[in-house]
Amino acid sequence: MSAHDLVRKCNDALRVGVDFPTLWHTIIRTDPLVVGVPVQRLEEDHAYLEVRLLSGGWLVVDNEKRAAHLR
Repeated sequence: MSAHDLVRKCNDALRVGVDFPTLWHTIIRTDPLVVGVPVQRLEEDHAYLEVRLLSGGWLVVDNEKRAAHLR
């Protein structure tokens, strides 16, 4: 599976209301591309979670916007 496939699976789950702990345990943590634990970041009073990927990039999960993307 590619990083883009992981983002798609995360976005599909977020759209139907899956919370982050469930997303982490069922989709993210089990993916072989994931090499780190979630890190909470804060930018201008906006919190989001990032997870390190094998490629060196990051999977970003924004619970407020109910969306995931790559950085």
